[in-house]
Amino acid sequence: MSPSEFAHLRAQAEHNGLLLYYAGTFNPNVIQAAADTLKCRLASEDGSSSAKRKLFSTFIEMAQNVLHYAAPLPASDAGASQALGEPVAQGAIGVGRIDAPAGAPDAEADQAQARFWIACSNAVRREHVPRLAAKLDAVRAMSHPEIKAAYKAQLHNTDHGASDDISRGAGLGWLTIARDASAPLQYHIATGEDAADTAPHAVFHVKALI
Repeated sequence: MSPSEFAHLRAQAEHNGLLLYYAGTFNPNVIQAAADTLKCRLASEDGSSSAKRKLFSTFIEMAQNVLHYAAPLPASDAGASQALGEPVAQGAIGVGRIDAPAGAPDAEADQAQARFWIACSNAVRREHVPRLAAKLDAVRAMSHPEIKAAYKAQLHNTDHGASDDISRGAGLGWLTIARDASAPLQYHIATGEDAADTAPHAVFHVKALI
């Protein structure tokens, strides 16, 4: 990367209010270090304590999703983390502030009320894509009261694990994120089908506004 390219990268980060970005291997130590860094950044940011608390909770949920559900690395790429017996996953996560424009139109009301954005991405196995998309579409279609009700119901859903072998926690992670978000979750799954990609993985991206 040239100095001018780095300057462009920094300008883009500032334009998007970037507070924290990490890409690479996820493990419990990395998540803890990133969480501590986020706490320090949020201490100097405007916004209610409630919004910051929701943002931090969402950060933990998204980071844990990468850790537990990202498609595993090939053995040749796992490196020292695999040798140490730690969970091996790769992904990216970013957090930023939102500077809402004055007089935002009604259609942008939810986004205008949000103080922060948070997004993450990781590889997922292609055979899991339909199930993942279905779960997120179901959550996106819910009203806020419905999300709260579904969250309470899933707390007591002890049979979920027997019917869904690609997610633990009875889907509580997505419901927790959606409950704290100020707008429906946004997601994109890049499958590479336009390039006749035969790789076993797709790339999953998800974003929440807090």
